[in-house]
Amino acid sequence: MVGEGHERESLVNEIRDENESKQSTLLHRSAVGSGVASPAPAGAVDDEILRTRLEGEVNVDENFGNQTRSTIYIFLLTLAIGGLQISWSTEFSNGTPFLLSLGMSKTLMSLVWIAGPLSGVLVQPVVGMLSDSCMSPFGRRRPFMVGGAVFTSLSLFLLSWSKDIIAGLLGWFTDSLVVATQLLAIIMVYVLDFSVGTVQASSRAFIVDNVPIHQQQVANAWAAVLTGVGNMIGFILGTMNLPKDFPFLGNTQFKCLAAIASLALVVSVGLACKYIKEKDPRFDLYLRSQRVKRRSIPHFFRETMHGISRLSPQVRLICDTEFFAWTGYFPMLFYTTTYVGEMYYQEVIHARDPSSPSLTSDEIDKLWEEATRYASWSLLFYSLTSLIANILLPLIIAPSYSNPDLTKPSPFRIKWLTLPRSWMLSHIVFAVAMLSTFFIHTGRQATIMIAVLGIPWAHALWAPFALIAEDIARIKQNASHPNFERFEHEAGIIMGVHNVFVSLPQVLSSLASSVIFKFLAKPRGEEDDNSIVWIFRLSGLGAIVAAYLSAKIKTPDQLTVEDMTFEGLESEEDSIDDADRGQDGTVQLQREV
Repeated sequence: MVGEGHERESLVNEIRDENESKQSTLLHRSAVGSGVASPAPAGAVDDEILRTRLEGEVNVDENFGNQTRSTIYIFLLTLAIGGLQISWSTEFSNGTPFLLSLGMSKTLMSLVWIAGPLSGVLVQPVVGMLSDSCMSPFGRRRPFMVGGAVFTSLSLFLLSWSKDIIAGLLGWFTDSLVVATQLLAIIMVYVLDFSVGTVQASSRAFIVDNVPIHQQQVANAWAAVLTGVGNMIGFILGTMNLPKDFPFLGNTQFKCLAAIASLALVVSVGLACKYIKEKDPRFDLYLRSQRVKRRSIPHFFRETMHGISRLSPQVRLICDTEFFAWTGYFPMLFYTTTYVGEMYYQEVIHARDPSSPSLTSDEIDKLWEEATRYASWSLLFYSLTSLIANILLPLIIAPSYSNPDLTKPSPFRIKWLTLPRSWMLSHIVFAVAMLSTFFIHTGRQATIMIAVLGIPWAHALWAPFALIAEDIARIKQNASHPNFERFEHEAGIIMGVHNVFVSLPQVLSSLASSVIFKFLAKPRGEEDDNSIVWIFRLSGLGAIVAAYLSAKIKTPDQLTVEDMTFEGLESEEDSIDDADRGQDGTVQLQREV
């Protein structure tokens, strides 16, 4: 306690000195501008008020003591995730067809989509740690949410209008137009994915920071539901002929979708930042103490690597599961539209009268737009399945931690269906769906298979985040215990590390996809192109490994028993038996710090 008092006293002095320095500088500048001598600093921070504020804040942080939040609070807290998903759905549903329409090969396109995984590896860990150390009076997470939203909107606009922008700059020279447009599109894809990663990383940490442990599942379930709603909105818009219905937004489907997605993101992030107030990190003892730990970008990555070594066993197991799961999720997200659209295109071509004249270039382009809209229907059904699952799963899955403010539990709970067990079953569903492509030959069959994938995707949006958030809260509550001292408990760092485990398999999957496309892909429109099908089948193998790993995730009861023991000992009785006894006969447990 003496050390804590000394640290608090030092912090009070530090803040007072900073405040006096700033005031002195401002007064000096004012005096220089007016030609008079600088007066003495006035209005310094009152020490007693500052101490009171610090003590009030530090008690909250040390106990991770967020109060139980209302439904409307959690809705607003997670709203930015839903708005962000509309941007994601725009990229998922129309990004691949748009890049192919620019003349890119599938091999080059698969390399372009490495932008998303690189965002997870390079951007999100940095954003997580920067936001952990942020001292803005606006809060730790909100500045990054707002900045990411602005750049996401800007990059969506430039990407969707890339043809027009290059045409206006270079004229209508065909060769220059195609190459320059592709280059601009590639740059904007990277800017888009990096800015989306910024919003995502800060929004996820935003959720962890602001709800208590017993509501982490609920909050992340709301995030998953709003993600499903965002998907639904994005994919419904994708099935519409937007240039006809909303010509003022643009003359192509992608331009209209980009405009609507940008507006939705700005509104959702704006509402979340306006109504959810963060603690002021300038006056929080714990948050200020973290400021000096991470200053340079290389240090951020060293901290990330160090964070991997400091993950709790539970979080590490969740991250390992995510690694193998995302080898399959990546192809599902980026190639679904092309997979279904190509099937639809071939069905239409085969149904044409052989004696009919060949399609013109404009007719082929219109047929591909129609195929893309048809594929958007499969994504709509997929998002509907995901949304329904996100609504039902929290009602039937047994909660990990009881809510002390909940007087009547849900009558729909299935006691044996824990969140880890449900997540494991979702991986099995995913693997079966991917391997079913051996028997799928029509667009309707493909649409049904894609709709089924909404079940594992619903879990992907909820389960790992809820489980990690629960473990972060558990470790924060026991941070002073010897068994927990070595475990990382900063949400920004852990979410950044989690994104590394999510992103690296996507890089590997994208590289593997480029190899498969190199040997199996055929020019756009040709028959018997099975390249995407084989990517799907291989992704099912990763889901099998993920199912095996997720079966090992522990329940809260198992974690409680584990927390009562010491590392390397099987039970509390063993720790007593192996303890060294002092001269007075009392048990002295040997603890590893």
